[in-house]
Amino acid sequence: MPAIPSTFWSRRNASGLSAASWCAALLCALSGSAWAASVDDPDGSDSSVLSGWTLGYSPYTYHYSNAKKERDFEPDDERHKYVWLLNAEKRLDDHQVAGFAYFSNSFGQPSQYAYYGWQFQPLSSTPQLFFKLTGGVIHGYKYPYHRKIPLNNRNGWGITAIPAVGWNYNQHWGGQLNVLGKSALMFQLNYTMR
Repeated sequence: MPAIPSTFWSRRNASGLSAASWCAALLCALSGSAWAASVDDPDGSDSSVLSGWTLGYSPYTYHYSNAKKERDFEPDDERHKYVWLLNAEKRLDDHQVAGFAYFSNSFGQPSQYAYYGWQFQPLSSTPQLFFKLTGGVIHGYKYPYHRKIPLNNRNGWGITAIPAVGWNYNQHWGGQLNVLGKSALMFQLNYTMR
């Protein structure tokens, strides 16, 4: 297999970071306009078209261990790259959610996750606490890293399920911890539009 020039990788990472910067700016703009709307209409009687949407950003993922070469076709100098995630999720009813996430995976590959799931507040005495389980189609873990997640093919298409636990600080802001199998924990900040 021919070597890929290093300029390819630097342009690829730069485009991923600029996409992340653009999406973070969009998140800030939308949260600012949603805040302004809530000031104008504090009782929420004039519901926005964005009502029920949650925008999320993950700036940090903790890997349980260092990346290591497990198969002959994987690179010798394998190591984890910086992971970030941006997502939009719609609450369908009291328990059901659907969403889409765009992220840079642990090996620097642009990836996507389209999902459906359930969210529950298990303790009526602590409504801020929630548990979430989502499942769906994931794309992006391509050769030579396609075997790093189960139920994935060489072209990067697979299915997965992700459990999470979270805490809503107020009616708009919350945080959640996504459990990424036996590999990592992803810390995520959420903004919900009401």
